[in-house]
Amino acid sequence: MPEPSAVIESAQHLYNKKDAKALELLIGLRTKAIALDPALSDELNLEPSYADQTMGSLDDLTLLGRKILNRWNKELNEVVCGGKGGAKDRQAILQSLNLGEAAVVGAVASLLLSLGLGATIAAAVAALVVKRFIWPAKDELCVAWKEKIQSQK
Repeated sequence: MPEPSAVIESAQHLYNKKDAKALELLIGLRTKAIALDPALSDELNLEPSYADQTMGSLDDLTLLGRKILNRWNKELNEVVCGGKGGAKDRQAILQSLNLGEAAVVGAVASLLLSLGLGATIAAAVAALVVKRFIWPAKDELCVAWKEKIQSQK
């Protein structure tokens, strides 16, 4: 298993290099690749090649990535804004908002690891959650985050 600092570094790299749609697809690709070869689960730089015979359509992979995002996004929201989990986790995310985007990505990646999400997927999910939900709503985080979640149903 990679060190948490390596997962944080990977998440920050993905945050800076990929847009939201590319991250959704990457999450789907990584999930499928890991299902086919579990040894890839700790490969933080995993950029799986698309193989339609074993992975399905690109639209299906993007949808899979979006479903994984939605599941973990709700979990994170409940920890940070809903009182689920510990005050320490909530405080780490909220304090990181004052330190900048990279700090928020790192805090989210760490929290996802502590919630049990595998390193390779946690890095990509952290980047996408911060890019799409947390950073754009940082001034009114919990209210705006919950509204975005509800609008995706």
